[in-house]
Parts: sequence; structure tokens; C-alpha cells
Amino acid sequence: MWDKKIIAISDRKCIEGDFLKYIEKLAKAKIDAIVLREKDLSEFEYYDLAKEVLAICAKEKVTCFLHFFDRECLKLGHRYFHTPLSLLRKDPKIVRYFHILGTSVHSKEELLEAMNFKVNYAFVGHIFESSCKIELAPRGLEFLKDLLEFSKIPLYAIGGINLNNISEFKNLNIAGICMREALIKEDNLKKYIKECREKLSIR
Repeated sequence: MWDKKIIAISDRKCIEGDFLKYIEKLAKAKIDAIVLREKDLSEFEYYDLAKEVLAICAKEKVTCFLHFFDRECLKLGHRYFHTPLSLLRKDPKIVRYFHILGTSVHSKEELLEAMNFKVNYAFVGHIFESSCKIELAPRGLEFLKDLLEFSKIPLYAIGGINLNNISEFKNLNIAGICMREALIKEDNLKKYIKECREKLSIR
């Protein structure tokens, strides 16, 4: 089995201090990828922020996925994009414009829909309790296992994942996991990500 990836989901509203410095810290800590998920911004604000984030990621050789703003992504000449399923429903042909395109799913029906759109991967969640989904009960590991048996595309777990529970994914055939809050709270990102990798690795 390949090494599972660790993906950071951004949330600048939860960052105390300079958001770009946080992105730089993540990139220098050698996170596998960053999803710039800041959909409350205007198109123009997102474009300007994405331009700076992409420059940081390019410098540190870290993959960056832009999110929600497909036209801004294309204007920047970037071809790695994470789209809400609702956007694919409105415009299925956006799949043609990106080298790697993913989406998020919350049920087997949504996963089937995503596969029919021919996306490259899907985030599945939320698995554990998450501060950004307080009103919704977590779907749990059995839900993830069920989707793994059904899926024809790589799946990444998301939602409430941290150093204390990451080993739950060690023996599952997932492509990786996504983290948001756990990374934001950490001062020593390099050490934290290294420890997460050790608990996630099958070696």
C-alpha cells in the first residue's frame, strides 16, 4: 500500500495572526497538499489570496488545490481544483479543464454521482465530531469503510481527525486524510505532521 497523504484544509478565520505565514509554515512542514478553502471571499479577494498562496506552495514544492472559484483558478493558470458537488451539477463540463479535480461526498449516492462526473478523488466526511459541523452527527468509520468497498476512485477521510485518532485509518485502504482544526492549533507543525505520518504509516 502507498503512503497515505496528509492534506491541510485552510480556514483563515480561525488563524490568529498572519494567514500567509501560517500557509508558509504548513508548506515548510512538508504537508502533502493544501486546499485553499475560503469561499466566503469575493471572487477578486480569492484571486488575490490564491495568487500569494500558490507562490508559497510553488516555492516549497507543495501541491495546492484551489476551491469553489473555478474561473479564478483557471485565470491563474492553475489546474488542481476541489469543487463542491453542487458546482459539478450545474456545470459538469468543468471536469475537462483541470488536470486533477476532486469533490466532497457525504453519502453513497453522492459518491456514485461524483464517480459519474469522472472526478479524480473524493473527500468523505465528516468522520469524527468536528467544530465546523457541530449541528451534524459524525458519520463514523463504518460509513467510510462502506464507501471504500463501493468506490472506484481514491477516497480521503475528513472531519475531526487529529493525532489522537489518526491511527484509526492506518489499516484502511484510503488515499489519505484531511486536517483543519488540529493543524491550526499546533505551534510546531513540522513535529505534529511527522507524528501523524508515523501513526498513519503501515510500516
